[in-house]
Amino acid sequence: MPPRINLFTASKALPAFRPSTSSSICSRLSINRPLAASPVPAQRRWNSSKSDEKDVSERPKAPTEDQLPHISEEAAQMDKILHGKKYAAGSSPELEQGTPIAEILQRDEEALKHMPKVMQDQLKRSSGTRSFSTFTRRYQPELQGQDLPDPSAAVVANMISQVNQEVAELHPGLKFPAPETLPKTENFRTRYDPLLDQFTKLLMQDGKLSKAQKNMSFILDHLRTASPPQPHPKRLLLPGPPGPQLPLNPVLYLTLIVDSVAPLIKIRQQKGIAGGGAAVQIPVPLALRQRRRTAIRWIIDASDKRRDSTFAQRVANELVSVAEGRSGVWDKREAVHKLGVSGRSNLSMAMQRR
Repeated sequence: MPPRINLFTASKALPAFRPSTSSSICSRLSINRPLAASPVPAQRRWNSSKSDEKDVSERPKAPTEDQLPHISEEAAQMDKILHGKKYAAGSSPELEQGTPIAEILQRDEEALKHMPKVMQDQLKRSSGTRSFSTFTRRYQPELQGQDLPDPSAAVVANMISQVNQEVAELHPGLKFPAPETLPKTENFRTRYDPLLDQFTKLLMQDGKLSKAQKNMSFILDHLRTASPPQPHPKRLLLPGPPGPQLPLNPVLYLTLIVDSVAPLIKIRQQKGIAGGGAAVQIPVPLALRQRRRTAIRWIIDASDKRRDSTFAQRVANELVSVAEGRSGVWDKREAVHKLGVSGRSNLSMAMQRR
């Protein structure tokens, strides 16, 4: 086994090759490294002194150190690149005037020939200045009737002033005419037809509106696809389209059926008018919605006696039978009207009682 090497004794044995004091400790402890190696260069430190101006110039700059050029200088640079013009230090191209029309038309000879006469006269009068521009503010004084170069422009300005005056007279305080508003009744629009909505609500059972709407859709489809009704000579529907055309409009078809069997009155029992405890029948007129409600109730009650499979099918068949005059709803209507006619004499007693 070879003897161990003492690093401290080895360094004393070679005094001539001892590294300088500026070398690191790692260089003293290294054996495989050449003894005559050059020292490690010191790291460069950035400072704010002016002793090393070259290093300061090479230092990377922050994003906010280089300020952007002023807008006038930027515009001067852009114009220099596009047109090759040079401006003085304090001057810049006219930013508010936009692109001159003359410079645009110089690129297109065909457009220059067909240029309007007003613009030709303005360009001639301006003698090369930037009086004609795409900036709209330059035309505001001309629209107000100031410095008008052409009589046609004056006519246009007069027309504009006359229109503004008429509008001011019709609508004082408004620059433009007031918008048209809808009538008050148009603000309350319904999604369905009034009768259709009322019929659907009366078809509803256990609060299931969606199911009632499906039944109503089935009833309308049945009325639309069924054959035209065969009218009864004594039980005719209200005046409307001819019978063969009724299925084309199922909502109108349903309205005619309900309104035809709707009673005009109802019978109210009132006691004590004629003396004693006997009840007297008094006819009371009904409103449109009340009449329709009574007729729909009669139709639904009459459909319960049918033997069809579904509720919607029974109601649809009952409506067709009403249109043809075969339903018992007609008998109920005639009975109510007969009682009302016989009870007309009781109206005078009811008025005296009040």
